[in-house]
Amino acid sequence: MSQRIDRRRFLIGSAGSLLALPMLEALAPRTGFAQTAAPPKRLVVVFHPHGRVVGPGSNENWSPASATGPLPPVGTAPSGALAALAPISNEIVTLSNIDNIVRHTSGDADGHASPSATCMTCVVPNGGTARGPALDYVAGLRLRSSPAQRMAIVIPAQAAPFDNSVTENNVFLGPNGTPGNYQAIDPVQLISDLFASVQAGPPPPPPPTPTLIDRLTARRGSILDGVAAGFTSFRAGLNSADQARLDQHAQFIRDTELRYPAVPPTPSPAPLSCAPPSASSVPNYNWPDFRKGEHDDVFAQTQIETLVQALACDVTRTASLNFWPQYDPGFVTEFAPATSPYIAGNWHASIHGDGSPNDPSPGSLTKGFGFYAKYYTKLIQRLAAIRDVDGSRLLDNTLVVWVSDLGYGSAHYCYNYPVVLAGMKSAFPKGQGRHVVGQVNSLGDLYAQVLRMLGGSDTTFGSTGTLASAAGSTSINFMTQLGRPGLITKDTPLHFGPLDL
Repeated sequence: MSQRIDRRRFLIGSAGSLLALPMLEALAPRTGFAQTAAPPKRLVVVFHPHGRVVGPGSNENWSPASATGPLPPVGTAPSGALAALAPISNEIVTLSNIDNIVRHTSGDADGHASPSATCMTCVVPNGGTARGPALDYVAGLRLRSSPAQRMAIVIPAQAAPFDNSVTENNVFLGPNGTPGNYQAIDPVQLISDLFASVQAGPPPPPPPTPTLIDRLTARRGSILDGVAAGFTSFRAGLNSADQARLDQHAQFIRDTELRYPAVPPTPSPAPLSCAPPSASSVPNYNWPDFRKGEHDDVFAQTQIETLVQALACDVTRTASLNFWPQYDPGFVTEFAPATSPYIAGNWHASIHGDGSPNDPSPGSLTKGFGFYAKYYTKLIQRLAAIRDVDGSRLLDNTLVVWVSDLGYGSAHYCYNYPVVLAGMKSAFPKGQGRHVVGQVNSLGDLYAQVLRMLGGSDTTFGSTGTLASAAGSTSINFMTQLGRPGLITKDTPLHFGPLDL
């Protein structure tokens, strides 16, 4: 039999079309990939009263370190009051040297009114009355998807009478100091208010019908595998030299196929893990039976779940968890009720260390304030457990800012505020799991940076200028004794620049 292969014989061969042309990159299959929906950015503010409580000095119980550097490894306590943050130490950044500078423009000696009016607004107050919107209000306007979406919500995290939680602390505020976006303190009513439309909403739409390209892509296989039988039969009729050449060319095709793997089907956008809480599982809220915090554990965890699901169900993109207890909390989550040093009603005296007979040691205050760190950790862990629209963690697209109304509640000092940041890893160029001791910065610097982390271009937040120019006076009493020693003068700026994040 002649081994000569003429052109016609070649072309009618079962593998002729395969061998006629070399594989060109221009001939490689191309498929347009539909991008998964980008998850929205979100903000959560966690707030507790009285700052670091004790200190400054030997009683300092908050800062994990005296210099910038890594936090202690997981399994060890960052510091006394923050010991409960150990399980999430790789998710957080703790800050020192953040001061409430604008508080000193009030001319008001009251230790609570002026700090409360300014700690979230950074706007010059009218005495002890706030005059500006808080951070959550400003961020909420920017982050919401439409005017129909809830701009921002504030959820009480501890049982307290509504007027105590909403009006007494005067922290979460709208324009010109108007009331903020508080929700019902009764957790059953809160669930009903937030999720009524979610629970009654239509079912999710079915997945889209595959297009022609989708169907063809799914059927695409290997070129060689598709002509394997014909290729083997054709090869058998060739001499050894041509068989070697054909094998070499087939190997080239196989190598090229491996460079362009089969295109996986484009996944449909993953839905949020939205699961509105069931009101039937929530214990009845009963005030004043809860007045010593006897049910703070279940209450706080219920409110945390409500907040997280409000984000997961896209009810809102800005939410705050407000720890504002009644005047004398027992912190019975940290102490056995019968042994709590605060049940007797000496909470205020203990914070200020007035030497009352029942005044506990700073160690007891540190343990009591560990309550806030414990539930902050639970919040972060819950956000990390929820899947976002792109399959990432809800925490990865949510910035969580924990602040207070004072630096040191023991003397109403307005410097060295306790600040912990978590979530949104992409917003921390130097990484998380760090403690940062930078230059002195103001709360206005911090909140401007928060807005930048959420996508803004802000360089300041709240009032600007110096204490004197912002207050409109050089003779006002700037309350130097309540600020960082040696810092507060009429020329002190309200902003110092970006933070070392």
